Amino acid sequence: MFKDLTMRIFLAHLVAFVVITVGLAAINLWYAPSYPWFVWVLMGWGALVATHALALLLRMTRRRERIFIDPKTRSFTVHLFAYLATVLILLFVNLTVTPNVWWFYWVALGWGAGILAHGWCAFGKRRPSVPLHAPEKPQAENAQAHAARAKPSSPPKRSPRKPRSKSSET
Repeated sequence: MFKDLTMRIFLAHLVAFVVITVGLAAINLWYAPSYPWFVWVLMGWGALVATHALALLLRMTRRRERIFIDPKTRSFTVHLFAYLATVLILLFVNLTVTPNVWWFYWVALGWGAGILAHGWCAFGKRRPSVPLHAPEKPQAENAQAHAARAKPSSPPKRSPRKPRSKSSET
């Protein structure tokens, strides 16, 4: 159906997510209907599938904006999306499981520092392509080189080709 390998891998990821999550929901609702623990799997793995889909969308489109053509910008966008999804899930877990103790912000701060560093690398000041400590040529050499390039050089003279005799061909 799909000729592209990355799309087939994503489709396999999506099918595995749906099948396993439905199976876990059935097990959960059969054995312990009072506590729906499969929701945690649904949220965590769902965030991963959504991140995979975003990465695939950013890479597969033919649009020309920087977010689509620059690999550093694309990777930062996917990283930022995964960060936001994870922090929101952890906030939800913190509010539902341990509402009296706030702990999710430690993850948000630590991972946020990594996001800032990644953003600086993706969008920060670009380095010059010429090495900073390149030796400079003296001015006299530069002038001589420029004069040599400016002079038109005549092509080398060739002697005319002699035709082959018919007797040498046999």
